Amino acid sequence: MLLACGGGEGIETSITRGQGAESAAAAVEELHDLLIAGDFAGASSLAMPGHAALASLAEGASSGEVAEALQAGDEAIAASFWNGFAQGFGEVLSGDIAVEEIGPQTESDVEFFLVGVTPESGTTVRLVTQDVDGHRVDLFASFGAGLADRLISPVEILVDSPTGDSGVILQALDGVVPSLLMAASDENLGPEAVQNVLRLVELITRVG
Repeated sequence: MLLACGGGEGIETSITRGQGAESAAAAVEELHDLLIAGDFAGASSLAMPGHAALASLAEGASSGEVAEALQAGDEAIAASFWNGFAQGFGEVLSGDIAVEEIGPQTESDVEFFLVGVTPESGTTVRLVTQDVDGHRVDLFASFGAGLADRLISPVEILVDSPTGDSGVILQALDGVVPSLLMAASDENLGPEAVQNVLRLVELITRVG
C-alpha cells in the first residue's frame, strides 16, 4: 500500500498536537470522523509524533526538512499525510466502517494495539496504535509495508553519511524499528512486502 504524504495545500503550517484517543478503537473512529470532515489538522493529533516526518522521506523531503520537523514538531506534516491518505485511500476510512479491537501485542518490548477496520467493501485492514499520551496511530506499524519500498533508497543515502541531520534522522528511525517489525508480522502481507520491510530494518540497524 503506497501512501501520499503530500497534497497539503491549505493546511495550517502551525498546528498543536492534542491528546490521543482513549482507546485504540476510539483512535480509529476519531480518525475516520476527522478524515470524512476534512479536518486534517485535527487528525494530526492521531499520528505518533515524528512518524509523519520520517514518512516524508518517501516523498522526497530533504534530510534538513525532516530533521527540523523531528526537532520542532511534525504536526503540519502529519496533517498533510492524512490529507494524502484520504485522497489516495479514502475507501478504507470513508462511509460506514466496522471497528474491532484485536488486542495488544508486544514487539521488541513495545506494546502495540491492533484494530481491524472493515469498510463497506468488506475487506478488513489492520491499523495499529500506541498509547503515548493517549492512543495514536502508528504510521509505520500500520503502513510500513507501503512505505518501506520507497524509504530504502533515501535511508541508504543517510546510512552512507550518518552525521548531522542524517544522524538525527537515523536515531529517530531506529525508534520505529519495533513498529516496522510489527508491520512485517501482518499475515495479509505478501513475501515481497515483508522482505522490503525487513530490508529497511536491516539498513536502519546497520548504523549503531
